[in-house]
Amino acid sequence: MAEKKDSGAKPEKAFDPDNRFKYIGFEVHPGKIKDLFKSETEKDALVKQVKAKRESGVHGREVTTFDAPRIASYEKIVLTITSLVLIVSLFFPWFSGYKEFVVESFETVTEQPAAIADSMGLEMTDSMAVTAGTTEPVSTTERVAAVETEQPAKDDKGFASITAQRKRQEVRREHLNTSAVGSLAFFGDVLSSGFILKITGVLFLIYMIIALGGGLYNLYALYALKGDPDTKALKLKKVMAYAWVPVGIWLVCLILSFFGASYSFETTDTIKQFGSSYGPGAYLGILSYGFYISLACFIMNAVKAAEI
Repeated sequence: MAEKKDSGAKPEKAFDPDNRFKYIGFEVHPGKIKDLFKSETEKDALVKQVKAKRESGVHGREVTTFDAPRIASYEKIVLTITSLVLIVSLFFPWFSGYKEFVVESFETVTEQPAAIADSMGLEMTDSMAVTAGTTEPVSTTERVAAVETEQPAKDDKGFASITAQRKRQEVRREHLNTSAVGSLAFFGDVLSSGFILKITGVLFLIYMIIALGGGLYNLYALYALKGDPDTKALKLKKVMAYAWVPVGIWLVCLILSFFGASYSFETTDTIKQFGSSYGPGAYLGILSYGFYISLACFIMNAVKAAEI
C-alpha cells in the first residue's frame, strides 16, 4: 500500500533560478534582466572599491539614514531659542486686564438764542433760554440738573447770552499686567479663594517651575552633556517628552474653570475680567501673550521629542 501511495505522488518541480528575481522587485520589468554593469572593467573597479571599504572597517553605504544625526544643526538652533524663550517668558506679561473708572468734568457753555422773539414782540422765558443752544439729545430733567443759568442780558443787537455749566461723565480704562514672577505676589489670594481656584493656582505654579527647569536642562543637554551625539539626543528626548505636561495643565485648568469658584477678595476695584466669580471667561480673559509664548515653546519641544 505504501509503495502505491509513493508511486502516485507527483514529482517535485525543479527550482527555476530565474524565479528568484520575482521576490526582489524585478517583476515590474518583465523579460530578461539586463547586466548590472556596462563592462567587466566597471565591474572589477566597483568590486575593488567594496573590498577596500570592507578592509578599512566600513560595512555600509556612504550615505544612509542611520548616519543622519538625530538632531540636525538647524534643529539645535531652534531648540536653543525655544529653551531661552521659555526662561525669558517668565518675565513677560502672563496676566493682563483693565480697570474702569468714571471721570467727571464740567464744561462752561455760553448760549445765544436768536433775536426772533424780540422782533415779534415776545418775552423770552427761562425755559426758552435754557433750551437754546443745546447740542446733545438729553432729557429736560438732565439739562435742569446739569445746567446752572444766570439772568440773560441783552446786548446792543438785541441778543441775550446765557452762561451755563454742563456736567460730563467719561468712562476710562487703565490697563494692567503682571509677569509670571510678579504674579507670585498674589498667590496667597488665589490659595485663599475657592477650591477650583486653589487647584488652578497650584497647577500654574508647577507650570512655571517646568518652564524654568525645562529650559535650563535643554540648554545643558544641548551644550554641556557628555557623550556621543546619539546618546545625548536620547537623553534630551526623555526630558523634552515631558513638555506635553504644561500643555495638559493649560487644558485641565480650562476644564476646571467651568466648575467656577468664589474669590476671597473684593473684585469691585480689581480688573474687569475677574467678574464677580471665577469662570472660563476670567481664565481666558486674563491670560496674556507671555503665557501663550511659553505654551508654543512647549509644543515645539514636545513635537521634536516625538521625532527623535
